[in-house]
Amino acid sequence: MANKQKDKKMERFERKYIERKNNAYLFKNFLITKRFYRKYCKRIVNSLYFDDLNFSSFKDNVDGNTHRLKTRIRWYNESSDFINLEIKNKNGFLGWKDTIKLKNKYNIEENIRNYSNSQLENDIKKIFRKNMFPTIKTRYLREYYEYGHGNIRATIDTQLEFFCIKKNFKINYDKEIMEFKYPASNDQLFREQVIPKNNFRFQKFSKYVVGVNLLSRNLLV
Repeated sequence: MANKQKDKKMERFERKYIERKNNAYLFKNFLITKRFYRKYCKRIVNSLYFDDLNFSSFKDNVDGNTHRLKTRIRWYNESSDFINLEIKNKNGFLGWKDTIKLKNKYNIEENIRNYSNSQLENDIKKIFRKNMFPTIKTRYLREYYEYGHGNIRATIDTQLEFFCIKKNFKINYDKEIMEFKYPASNDQLFREQVIPKNNFRFQKFSKYVVGVNLLSRNLLV
């Protein structure tokens, strides 16, 4: 079962910058020069993405539809005691995230391997009232930074891996990602104080879309 109390909606920008593997030090040096400070200890982030049989979420993102969403469950490090269902909404360039805390204690890997008729499948059906199935899993190491009084957050993701759910198959990704998240009201601050005169290029990037593309042959078999 799930606690259906959702986070208060807050529209925010998410700006992503990509570098080749083993170049995350460039991101870290940049954040230090901009007076970002480390907020939390680094940790492993695990995400399991869901879609319908038509891969509607994937197609909406690829097609650039104005209104789109992604559904995933997320847990940290090796523990699955605390699992959140996250629904990421996007309207143009602005987005927000609704979070539902799943109450059940899952053996998450067992539920993934035997998803049909699992407790996880039952909970997903109760929430969405339609059939959703797990497509891919991602895993990466994340570092957390903040600027000022927390009005701009930054993360650096390294060691990114994509897993096919249908098969015991994994791909190691050769890129590293720096991402900024901040409310729409801080866009001018971000543009004037954080990002001008840098060597990084803003890119549209979705781990879900990249993972599905990389694993597509295995997903459809």
